[in-house]
Amino acid sequence: MNGSIKQDNKTNKWYFVFDVGKDPLTGKRRQIYRRGFKTRQEAIDTMTIIKAEILQDEFTDLSNLSIERFMEEWFQERKIQLQSSTYETHYIYFRTVIKPRLGTFKLQKLTPMIIQRFINDLVQERHFSEYTIHLIFRVLSSSLKKATTVKLIKFNPSIGITLPKIKRKEIDIWSLDQINYFISISKQTKRLTRCFIGFLIGFFCGCREGEIMGLRWKDIDFDSNTLYIRQTLTQKAEIKAGAKNKSSVRSVSIPEKLMPELIRHHKMIVEEKLAFGEQYHDNDLIICTKNGKPMIPRNFRKEFYNLTEKVGLPRTKFHSATRHSHATLLIQQNVNVKLISERLGHADISTTLDTYSHVLPNMQKSVANEIDKILEM
Repeated sequence: MNGSIKQDNKTNKWYFVFDVGKDPLTGKRRQIYRRGFKTRQEAIDTMTIIKAEILQDEFTDLSNLSIERFMEEWFQERKIQLQSSTYETHYIYFRTVIKPRLGTFKLQKLTPMIIQRFINDLVQERHFSEYTIHLIFRVLSSSLKKATTVKLIKFNPSIGITLPKIKRKEIDIWSLDQINYFISISKQTKRLTRCFIGFLIGFFCGCREGEIMGLRWKDIDFDSNTLYIRQTLTQKAEIKAGAKNKSSVRSVSIPEKLMPELIRHHKMIVEEKLAFGEQYHDNDLIICTKNGKPMIPRNFRKEFYNLTEKVGLPRTKFHSATRHSHATLLIQQNVNVKLISERLGHADISTTLDTYSHVLPNMQKSVANEIDKILEM
C-alpha cells in the first residue's frame, strides 16, 4: 500500500496517490487520490488516516457492499447477455422499484424476510400486476443468484419467497373459420399490404413475430418446404443472430399451400431490388421495406390491425391471432403435443401444455369416445 506524495508545480499545493488493491466486484486496480493540501505534512497525515481506515476494512470489506452497487455492476454484465429492449425493461424496474426500496441494504445483510416484505408491499400497493411483480422478483433473484455464484454471499435469500398467483388470462384466438375468412377476403382487397406474406407465415407456421421479421430467403429451402429460424428482429428493428432460446433455433416444415405465396412474394422482392439498384439495402429479408431495410415491428402490427378492420374481423393481438391460433388448431387436430412444442420452439413441452391447457379439457370427450370404440362392456 505504498504511495507517493508530490507537489503540483502550477498550484504549489501537495497531493498523494496510492494503490488499494483490486475492486472486489470488477477485479480492476483501485487507487486513492487526493489533492489540494497546503503542506506536505498535511498530505502525509491525511494519507495515513485513509490507509488506517482501509486496514480496518472501511473501504474494501464486502459486508459494506450495497444492493445498489452490486446490481449496478451486475447490470453491466446483463447488458451483454440480454436483448436491448429486455435490458431496458429490467433496468427500469431496478431503478424505479428495487433500488429505492432495497438499494441501501447491505448485500450480506439481505434476508428472505426482507425480500418477502418487499414483495408483500408491492402486492398491497396495487400499483403492479401479478405478472410485473414476478418480473421484478426475477430480476432481483437473478442478481442474487449471481452473487451466490461468485461467493459474495453464502446463500441466495430469494429462495422460498411466496409470490402472488398470476391469474391466467384467456387467450383470445381466432377460429378456423375466421382465419380462412381473413385470408380469402384479404386477397380480394385492393393494394394488399406487403406484410401479408408475414401474416400467412404466422397462420401456417406458428412463428413468433420477431422470427417472421428476421426470416431471410436463404432460410427457406424451397426443395424440402422447410424454413429455418436462425435470427430474429428486435422491436427496434435490429437484426439479432439466434432466437429467443436454444430451442427456438429450429426448422419448421412449410405447408404446401404457403409455397406459391412465398414464390410470388419473392418475385416482387427481386423486382424491387432491380428497381432500386445500388440504393437497395440487401439484408435478404422476406419482410422488409421497398428498399430492403428491416421493417419496424410496430408498423408490421399496424398493417395487420388495419387489414383486420378492413375485412371486418374483431381486433386481436397478432401473436394471438396467428401463433396461438396455429397451436390451438394443431391440438384440436390431435397432432402430438411434443411435435407441436418443437414446431413452436418451446424450451419444454410443459410450456406448450401450460399455455394451451384451455384446449385440452374440450378434447377429453373425444378421448372418451375413442375408449368406447375399443373397450367392450
